[in-house]
Amino acid sequence: MLPNIDINITFLIHSVTILFIAIDPLGNAPLFYSLTTMLSDEKREKIVKNSCEIASLILLLFALIGDLILYYFGLTLADFRIAGGIILLIYGIAGILGWTEAAGIRHPEEAEAIAIVPLATPLLAGPAAIATVLYIKAIYGLLYSLISIVANIAITYIMLTNSGKMLKVMGENGALALSKIMSMMLAAIAISMIRTGILEAIRYTGH
Repeated sequence: MLPNIDINITFLIHSVTILFIAIDPLGNAPLFYSLTTMLSDEKREKIVKNSCEIASLILLLFALIGDLILYYFGLTLADFRIAGGIILLIYGIAGILGWTEAAGIRHPEEAEAIAIVPLATPLLAGPAAIATVLYIKAIYGLLYSLISIVANIAITYIMLTNSGKMLKVMGENGALALSKIMSMMLAAIAISMIRTGILEAIRYTGH
């Protein structure tokens, strides 16, 4: 018989949502399209597939053994929440101000090179996404982090392969506006992580 797995829908939705915000496929779609506009649809889809595979491997690795790394260095969950929150806050503020890692990127000599850098990492599986995966695992458990990764990589794959169609429907201004909103949400989530981490650290030192 299959094991009885109890999934909390609220926790699942929250987990998938915050990782979606951290990965930001909406914000990355215009960049990806601009970097691959000279390629055929078949070549573009191949690059997306490779990028998503690499990004998923990176995130799954941290979901599985990231907490062991924290333990090895003697870090507590409160330490990670504060540090992770600061990272997310920086990314959120940077996104609001219009600065991203994509800002300094130019067309590479070999278009296929973007499958690994910068698309897979750091744009998809960068510090913000990694910190979020570890946060989800710490708060909700490994199952939720794994489901969130799979769901978001699938969503990202669909959005990037249809980046041209998305831009036509939304327009560049629409995509930019949504990206700004997600950056604001990311900053708000970061503040919540930092606040929780500080309160836990205070309680820990009080014992």
